[in-house]
Amino acid sequence: MPVEVLYSSGSDSLRVETVLDTGFTAHLTLPPTMAQTLSLSIVGSAESVLADGSVVVEDVCIARVLWYGEQRPVRVLVADTVPLLGMALLRGSEVRITVEAGGEVSIEKLPV
Repeated sequence: MPVEVLYSSGSDSLRVETVLDTGFTAHLTLPPTMAQTLSLSIVGSAESVLADGSVVVEDVCIARVLWYGEQRPVRVLVADTVPLLGMALLRGSEVRITVEAGGEVSIEKLPV
């Protein structure tokens, strides 16, 4: 799922291909090199429990994403993984998943 993340300067955005992770409760993860490219500042750290039960400490940044045509601040965990799209960013959305290899995923904004 593509997500448009704004550079810190706010002038441009980077289209990030993410993997939808329904077990990830936060907003977004980005690898360190991508966070650096976007000039995101580290504002703290957080512990995360991974699917295997292990606990890791990750840097936290605040980024702005374009979501449904509007800028939205999100909490980004900096992690050595592919970019993950989490459930917090999907709040207020309907997600449809065709559960098969290469299945379609669609995300639509719920009416207010």
